[in-house]
Amino acid sequence: MNKTILYVNYEGESAVPIIEALRIEEYEVIEVGHDIEAVEYVESHKIDMLILDYGSKGNEFEVISQLRTRMGFFLILILSDIMMSEKIIKGFAAGANEYITKPVQIEIVLVRIRNLFNLIEIENTENNLPITIGELYIDPRSRMVRRNTQSIELTPKEYDLLLYLARHVNQVCSRERILKLVWKYDYSLGTNVVDVYIRYLRLKIDKGHRHKMIHTSRGVGYILIGE
Repeated sequence: MNKTILYVNYEGESAVPIIEALRIEEYEVIEVGHDIEAVEYVESHKIDMLILDYGSKGNEFEVISQLRTRMGFFLILILSDIMMSEKIIKGFAAGANEYITKPVQIEIVLVRIRNLFNLIEIENTENNLPITIGELYIDPRSRMVRRNTQSIELTPKEYDLLLYLARHVNQVCSRERILKLVWKYDYSLGTNVVDVYIRYLRLKIDKGHRHKMIHTSRGVGYILIGE
């Protein structure tokens, strides 16, 4: 299936050659003219990449932060006239995956886009590999979980939390990071949802086993320890 690219064209005619080149490469390109249209489109359609083609003004990247907190994952590429290091850093901090300064060579833009998609495909392949930690077995493709030979039924959020801990095995995971990456919350707002779900996991993963895998790092968060 062809990759879908949402192209936010703030610059008018100067973006036409890049858009045409993308379509020649058989990307499906949807062109919009401002942030509001971009947000509306992403709210109702799946995309693989967002390209923000900025000029010398208006690139404060608020739309990136907005989309990153509200929508599913997709790649974000910035094209900009501004070469200031502070602006580039701000773009990456907002959530961009690539920042290319203009004027650009279209061939370079195409290579960077292909490279980003290739990296994501490699990462997705690796993320689908089964995880074995001592007695614990997790298959991300089927979302199947076993300890020894016993299957464990988890709710979707319990599974997401366990998978996050398993991918950071033997590392302390703070409540703040768990909230942000598992629940997509930017701030804790006094919630104890992580502690509640850790209790659920302990009942299903550790109860009845001599070796306890899920441990508390007092005042910080939690850690999954392999045998």
